[in-house]
Amino acid sequence: MASCECCFQEDVTKQWLVKKQRSQRIDTVRYIPHSVWNWICDAAEEVILDPASANPDLLLSADGRRLRCGLERRPAPPSPLRFDGWWCAVGQGGFSSGRHYWEVEVGERDWRVGVAKASAVRQGFRSLNTETGYLTLRLERGTDLKALTVPPTPLPHGLLPRKVGVYLDYEEGQLSFYDVEKRAHLYTYNENFTEELFPLFGTVEVVSDLLIRPAGTRQPCLCPGPCLWN
Repeated sequence: MASCECCFQEDVTKQWLVKKQRSQRIDTVRYIPHSVWNWICDAAEEVILDPASANPDLLLSADGRRLRCGLERRPAPPSPLRFDGWWCAVGQGGFSSGRHYWEVEVGERDWRVGVAKASAVRQGFRSLNTETGYLTLRLERGTDLKALTVPPTPLPHGLLPRKVGVYLDYEEGQLSFYDVEKRAHLYTYNENFTEELFPLFGTVEVVSDLLIRPAGTRQPCLCPGPCLWN
């Protein structure tokens, strides 16, 4: 009986998430209910940067969780897997099925997070948008947060997250972004995924790091009693 109740609750939670994210309004901040947030966090993944993909201008930490722009370009062998224009890197492993969630502590001036399709070209300065195989959020100049659709979709100016949660449901064709500290939905891409997707990270900041948070540090909502976010 307990197992049936658990499966029923998971199904209800999934239906809420799928329905709400497909009916999103970008001019409205939507807070995530307790059960849904727990379900998202249950999909937490360890994501480590792939040094073979990193732009030579980027500095990566030894543990593969931090990156920032350096002051000098480091020598690096040319490779179709390496970004040589935009200041980006991808995670070591891609996803072609299942649910996955990771969190990123982003900078204050300029960053981008999301996913890159396996077929996406990484060389040069072609726009990293939905037409070129990238599904991302980007902050520019510290004030302009947008989803890089075609044309770009500007998000409300009040949305300036310091910690961004990225949630991928491959089978449902959804990639969603959240403000972790406010537990608020930012934006969702809806698409029929047909190829491997790699977590993408980008920054041009030279003072502060962009940090991929370890999966073990993420905590689901622990509201005492009735959830404060329903």
